[in-house]
Amino acid sequence: MDEALERVMAGAEPLEPREASLLSAVGFALAEDVVAGVTLPPWDNSAMDGYAVRGDDVRGADAASPVRLSVTRQVRAGDPPGAPVVAGEAVRIMTGAPVPPGADSVVRVEDTDRETDSGFVLIRDQRDVGHNVRPAGQDMRPGELLLPRGHTISPGSIGVLAAAGVELVPVHKAPTVAILTTGDELRGPDRFADVLAGHAVPDSNGPMLAAMVADAASSAILLGIADDDPGSLAERIEQAADADILVTVGGASMGEADLVKRVPDQMGYEHGFWRVRMRPGSPIGFGWLPRAGRRQPVFSLPGNPASAFVTFEVFVRPFLRKLGGHVHTRRRRITCRTTAPLKTPARLTHFLRVAVDGFGHDATVRLTGSQGSGLVSGLAKTEGLTIIHEDVSALEEGDEVTVMLIREP
Repeated sequence: MDEALERVMAGAEPLEPREASLLSAVGFALAEDVVAGVTLPPWDNSAMDGYAVRGDDVRGADAASPVRLSVTRQVRAGDPPGAPVVAGEAVRIMTGAPVPPGADSVVRVEDTDRETDSGFVLIRDQRDVGHNVRPAGQDMRPGELLLPRGHTISPGSIGVLAAAGVELVPVHKAPTVAILTTGDELRGPDRFADVLAGHAVPDSNGPMLAAMVADAASSAILLGIADDDPGSLAERIEQAADADILVTVGGASMGEADLVKRVPDQMGYEHGFWRVRMRPGSPIGFGWLPRAGRRQPVFSLPGNPASAFVTFEVFVRPFLRKLGGHVHTRRRRITCRTTAPLKTPARLTHFLRVAVDGFGHDATVRLTGSQGSGLVSGLAKTEGLTIIHEDVSALEEGDEVTVMLIREP
């Protein structure tokens, strides 16, 4: 399995950069470093509402012996700082307002009498001496690296970019993924009556994989269902020529109707590998189709829903993340403990669908149900995939196991 993943990732290079508007950049990867060109905050400013003072003037103040200072003016956010504060003076100040020269402390309003004596304030606590002044440049200074190339843009990143004055964000293009499901037995929602009559099975893989593509910050193109006919399959494959990658589903095993290997071979398909020592998902294939001026990566996923789900997570998703320029291509992994014995007798790397309970060192996993590869209902409960390597045949209750998180529990 590790060798297969290495071959897959070796063929992925980030797509070309483009510019995205600030509000449309979430989920993309930065194509360039973002460096600060401004000082923020631009001035020393107050962290709270209160009084800007000289610390020496209020040192030792308490409720029994308050310090009385003359209030000379008020400063709000957006006002100039004004004249320096001298001994015996205080300036009423609001959160975010520039701290006047000479002041080195802001006394919170709760520790004062709120100027009950007109023109004067009593300071009743010294705890804010030297505090509540946010220095200029505390957030960013010109030339500082704010966000590195490859950073995945989050809503928090948008706040940083907006603060830095970035209007157009340099990002890598999001990959486009053509998804082609195969099989005469499959039906979409428009022909679901055949499923109700017991004459067909629903195409759950197409919509599921399209959602997984979107979750990988990529764009899905659903090509529909190809019949078990070489001509139909070849025609649908040609419709995917402009996509960055092609994902076929089903028809990749060893039956008479399994055409996904034979038809591409007639189109000049270059094999990377076929079959991996893993479960579920063993009959996965990877390679390239010749297209105009390039080679198109092709993933041939098994048709069983759990197999398609697992192989997409293990191979296709990290490939897409790398194509999209993201530094972090793999899911987060955590260590959990089992709550029941787990047996994996075949010498394969097993990926068991699990839910995660608890947090940190107390986290445990439990199976989401039967692990049959043809089952789909347990996927909705799946929060992670345990990774049990081929040299491990069984785990006892309480043993540690590595879990690749699919979503936060």
